[in-house]
Order: sequence, then C-alpha cells, then structure tokens
Amino acid sequence: MGVRPLYRERKRMLAQTTYGRWLPPQLSEHGGKIDQLIDVLHVFMAVLFIAWGIFFVYCLFRFRAKQGHAARYEPVKGLISKYAEIGVGVFEAFLLLGLSMPVWADYKNKPPAESERLPVRVVAEQFQWNFHYAGKDGKFGSTDNSQITASNPIGLRSDDPAGADDIVSVNEFHLPTGTPIYLRLTSKDVIHSFAIPTMRVKQDVIPGMEIPIWFTAKEGSESEKLREQMVQHFPIEGANWYKLRHMIASEDHKSSGGEVLLAKGADLGDSFVKGKELIESLQKAGVAELVMQPRHPLEVICAQLCGNSHFKMKATMVTHDAAGFNAWIEEKSKGVEFEDF
Repeated sequence: MGVRPLYRERKRMLAQTTYGRWLPPQLSEHGGKIDQLIDVLHVFMAVLFIAWGIFFVYCLFRFRAKQGHAARYEPVKGLISKYAEIGVGVFEAFLLLGLSMPVWADYKNKPPAESERLPVRVVAEQFQWNFHYAGKDGKFGSTDNSQITASNPIGLRSDDPAGADDIVSVNEFHLPTGTPIYLRLTSKDVIHSFAIPTMRVKQDVIPGMEIPIWFTAKEGSESEKLREQMVQHFPIEGANWYKLRHMIASEDHKSSGGEVLLAKGADLGDSFVKGKELIESLQKAGVAELVMQPRHPLEVICAQLCGNSHFKMKATMVTHDAAGFNAWIEEKSKGVEFEDF
C-alpha cells in the first residue's frame, strides 16, 4: 500500500471516528447496512417533504379565494397524483423488502458459530452493567441468585470449579476486534435496553429471559487507536472544565519555561474548582490551546428509562486487538475479585 492509499485510509478512519452532528462513528461489520437504510430513508423523506411542501404552497395560491371563483367539491381526477401515490408505495415496499428485511434477517437469523465467537453474559441491574466472561478454560461457572451480594453482583458460586477463573467486570466491557461477540442478555430487576451506538447494537433486556445478540467490531477500531484519532484542540480562552471533564491531555502542556503543567494522559481534575484553577494557571503560563482526547472513546448505555438514576447506567467499552485481549484475560483470570461500586 503506497503513501496516498495510506493517507486516504487514515482520512476515512478519522471521518468515521470523529463525533459530529450526525450519526456516531460506525465501527461494526454489520452497521454499514443499517446506516445505508437510515440514509436512504431520510433522503426519501426529505424528497417527499419538499415535494409536498411545494405542492401545498402552489395550492394556496392557485386555489385561493377570489371573486368569481366557486369551490368544487368533486374528487380531483388526475394521472400525476395517481402515479405519485403508486411511486411512493413502490418505493416504500422497496425499503421494506429490499433493504430492511434483508438487513434484519442477516443480522438476527445468522448467529456466529460457537467455535468462532466469544460468549459473554451480560446481567443488567439498576444502575450498572455486569459482564461475565468464562475465563481461560472457556467454561462459565454456575450462578445462584441467593448468593448475590454487593461484591458478587451475579451470584457466582464459589464452590463451582468452572468459575474459578471466571471474570466478572462491573461497568467495563472488554472485547477483541475482528471476533464475533455473542452476548447473552438478562436483567435482575426491570426492563433495560443494552445499546452500543458506535456498533449499531440495541436490544431490550427483560427480567426472567436470556436474549442473545451478536456483533463484530471492525479490526482497526481498538480503543487506543480511536483515542489517538479523536484528538481535539480547544482554545484556552473559554475552556470549560464541565465540557472537558471526560477528556485527557494528548500531549504535555508546558509553560514558556518548559515546566509541565498538564502531563500527557492527565485530566483537568475531579471537580469544577480544581479544573478552573488548572485552566487559569495554563492560561497565565502562556498555553494557547488544550490538546485533548477522550478518556474512553466507546461506551455502553441503557436506552430505556429504568429508574431515577438511569443517567448513571453507562459502561466503558474497551476494544483490544487479539493479543491485547488475551493479555487482559490472562491477567483477570488469576482469580475473581469483586469491587463495590
């Protein structure tokens, strides 16, 4: 691959991974077809809106009340309106049969083979996501609702040898790119909705049911790479801690004397007061702009109002290459350790 193709590929990825005013970045293998359907549908609706708007304005002027003009109450007969209605109906049938149904059938009716996929149990509760991995042995330990505690949110049985190397992660979803991810969703309390906007994944989670859903993250969409591609520049004047509280510095910010005031990878503090003081000190030191990147570029959210703290129900999603994910599994499989959140 030459320099120009590499440049075009990087430019394409940058366009995909920059959050803008439209759809979020599309990083799954199946999501392109969903975006295509959304684009076609919106263009079609825009054409209808403009066409009917023009016709409406035309009618207001053409058939306005005036002297010597009597209204007619017979139905209008014309070939143009008939053909327009037929055309709209045919195109709507195309949207349903030609785009929607094939995308749905391909996505929902063809689960990846067991030998190729990574299974993960997802247990939702107010207000957190619990992710259960089988560990290095590939076997899930059994669970028991009577053993659920604050430190054991899924009730993993300690007397089951299969669960000795299982991994339970609270609000942190790790996955490899390029590998089909097979999720088994259930809920401990109320209806939730598991949603990953960047993967075009959304599925209601129902108490008492286990619902499967699957997707594959594109290779090249590892969190570290995405973080570097999402670098943004903010003028120091007008910089606001509240808007930048989820971001970290992508480079060292130094004073004119070379002193590092904000190190690479550091944030602006854990409170508004600290952030304001740091921004003011950077401004006094002659720093013209903040060069920042998101701390966590990907996340899982709940898309169903599930209670008074629904806004808190988010999980960080970390994508790895195969080697990075295996290293994470190796580290976490040393023994299940639960942390209270």
